[in-house]
Amino acid sequence: MTTTATPPRAAGLLGRLTATLLPASRQGRIMAAGTTVDAVANGLYLATATLYFVRYLDITAVAVGTAIAAANIVGLLSPLVFGPLADRLGARPVYVALTLVRGAGFIGYALVGSYAGYLVVTCLIIAAARACSPLLQVIVGEFEGAAERTRTMASLRAITNIGLTAGFLLAALVQAAHSRAAFVALFLFNAAAFAAVALAVVRAGRVAGGAAAPGEDAATPAAAANAGNGGGDGSPYRDRRFLLVTAANAVLMLHDCVLFILLPLWVVERAGLPASASSGLLAVNTVLTVVLQLSVARLAQGLAKALRMLRTACLFLVLACAFFALADGRGRWLALAAAVVAVVLLTVGENLHAISRWEISYELSPPAGRSRYLSLFSTGMSAQLIVGPFLATGVLLPAGAGGWVLLAALFAGATAVTVLAARTPAQPADTPAEALTG
Repeated sequence: MTTTATPPRAAGLLGRLTATLLPASRQGRIMAAGTTVDAVANGLYLATATLYFVRYLDITAVAVGTAIAAANIVGLLSPLVFGPLADRLGARPVYVALTLVRGAGFIGYALVGSYAGYLVVTCLIIAAARACSPLLQVIVGEFEGAAERTRTMASLRAITNIGLTAGFLLAALVQAAHSRAAFVALFLFNAAAFAAVALAVVRAGRVAGGAAAPGEDAATPAAAANAGNGGGDGSPYRDRRFLLVTAANAVLMLHDCVLFILLPLWVVERAGLPASASSGLLAVNTVLTVVLQLSVARLAQGLAKALRMLRTACLFLVLACAFFALADGRGRWLALAAAVVAVVLLTVGENLHAISRWEISYELSPPAGRSRYLSLFSTGMSAQLIVGPFLATGVLLPAGAGGWVLLAALFAGATAVTVLAARTPAQPADTPAEALTG
């Protein structure tokens, strides 16, 4: 019997791609495996859940949308509850518990038979997922230290994009089955998948061994000086600087709704392009995101470098707005060319912003209150999910080219606020008593 060996060139290329995509440490690679499972399961959920409940539980599309909106509001608040808990108990055990809750939620999906049950379970799943997001950043900081944490976060984000795409594609098999049993099997698969994610985090913690205890981590030497003190009690709500950075980041996150909400509508209504063009533009974004996340992550190590990267991100975002405005009402070919350039610029800008915001938020948060700080920071991103669609469809799209000018101004203003606030020495806000007496 003969065997066919993998060509050395192909094997070498695959090895280089794997080494580039995956984190360097063993614990980081275990986390990457868990992230892959998480992303595939999430992609399956996003692509199938709405269809299942509309088709098989006779819940109207409007009612489903209302439930998701309510869940997003709950998800906006959930990090504020679990962040302080993670500072007391440790980010890892809280993250593991929340991940198991997500898995239990999918068992609930398989069992519910009413709108009330659907609403409760959806709120549970989304609230747990939103609370997990900032805790993952804390865990990566504990495992990887200052030199690797941003590189590992970039790797996990790239893997998430790949996993989501795989989940979307696999969901087509479930949809094609036209069977309620297939959807139920998918929900049960997701429940098992999130149990596996929880086990991966536990295993990574054991491999890391000497990782920091709750409230500790290996930050850069300047991190303690950069971090706020929250008024002495570790509360981010009394750290003016961090509150400003959080609010500004929410504005910068508008690039997210530009890509997924404004772009598909603008392509058809303002640029005069076929609807299929938006799919091609999103594909360009996906490919570039995977490449960019990994190639520039190391350039943001430390607060000063992260702020420089943020300014560069702002430049790309503003230029993207300019090209989108250029394509408004032009001929089809000019509009298409301008749209491609705009999406490339937007993709570079959003990825530079993602990398810089991880480092900035981490450096500005004190070790003892890191989960609270990063959980608050994440609410700015969640708020954009609620406000962004209304702004995109109600203000920016009707305004045409003027809407892009407004958006560019918002990006520039938010960047300026972040840079100025981050460079200001940390000072807690006055307590009510201090304000009255002094």
